Amino acid sequence: MEVYVARQPIFDKNNEVFAYELLYRNNENNFFDGSVTSNVATSLLIMNSYYTFGIDKLVGKGRAFINFDKHLIDSEIPHLLDKEKVVVELLEDIVPDKHFVEKVRKLKREGYTVAVDDYVEGYEYQELVDLSDIIKVDFFENTKEQIVSIAKEWKAKGKVLLAEKVETQEIFEWAKGLGYELFQGYYFSKPSMMKGKKMQESTFQYVQIMEELNRKEPDYKAIASIIETDATLTYKLLKLVNTNFTASKTINSIQHGLSILGIKAFEKWVSLAMVQDMSANVPDETIKVSMTRARFMELIALGSALKNQSNEMMLVGILSVIDALLDQPMKEALEELPLAEPVKAALLYKEGPYTDSFQLVTHFEKGEFDLDEAFMEKLKLDWNRVTKYYYEAIEWAEFMYGVMKEF
Repeated sequence: MEVYVARQPIFDKNNEVFAYELLYRNNENNFFDGSVTSNVATSLLIMNSYYTFGIDKLVGKGRAFINFDKHLIDSEIPHLLDKEKVVVELLEDIVPDKHFVEKVRKLKREGYTVAVDDYVEGYEYQELVDLSDIIKVDFFENTKEQIVSIAKEWKAKGKVLLAEKVETQEIFEWAKGLGYELFQGYYFSKPSMMKGKKMQESTFQYVQIMEELNRKEPDYKAIASIIETDATLTYKLLKLVNTNFTASKTINSIQHGLSILGIKAFEKWVSLAMVQDMSANVPDETIKVSMTRARFMELIALGSALKNQSNEMMLVGILSVIDALLDQPMKEALEELPLAEPVKAALLYKEGPYTDSFQLVTHFEKGEFDLDEAFMEKLKLDWNRVTKYYYEAIEWAEFMYGVMKEF
């Protein structure tokens, strides 16, 4: 299934792209679907931007302006996103209360950039403007006199002014003269469409995860076990961790990724992920292969000298079909994931400590048994044990997949 994101560039005074405003779209008609609520639209936009396209591919070295309504700010959803890449844009129809204002203050304390959208003279919630870094001034809804007055008032208070709905060269030059620093509108560019492929998701895992999260003391190990049954969830969790932490962080296992991220951030992410309808046409067998390989690799690890690396080896199995799920080369699919080098080496180059096990698995499932003898010898395994592991992995994958299909 195809997913869509529109992006409209925001320019500086030199006509160079400063950022992009990302806009939710649900089809190739480049218009907002008014039947979708603002919080659902933003949730879908975030999921598609981060997990289908990749935020860096959408905005390059610039930033992403993303609209947030009151509900998403109250839920602290912006905290999931990289403060260096995202500008939190407060929708103009928000009616703030003390709780909401404190949430915005928290964003500011943590270093997020905040913008007020569609500002018009007479806007009554001045505390939000005081907290903002950028004021997006609507050039359609304000008169010329008001546009001049807004510039005088807020430039003196150190705010960055963004001129919205700039339609002509004349308006652009006039706004620059008034002190406006950023510009957006059809004079520069209409929103351009980006299209990508969505991955399949299972409601079953979400139900299990939410049940575990609702416990008094959620168990990292239990949550990790649920995620490990689904290649899509694994991929998206890895991208989430990479979005929030530096490139120097590498993940050895799902449990390790969860511990880096933290339960609270993960809980918010799950809520977002549940909004998105993951209904891509991925063959059932591809999902089963991923699950079988994951369990097979885990069992081989537990039965050999690699038992302390069973989580990492399971990760290799889960991600071994990610190229098919995303319909892109394996190197491209893995490049943005913060994986430990041995995991990447096994999947990309058939190198490293997990390669023997991974090759044993792939040869065994193809019936290329003559190629497996050397690997079994290295791992100190015999035919009977490997065969037992293989059928146990198939049985586990079939059972888990059958349960998933009931939801």
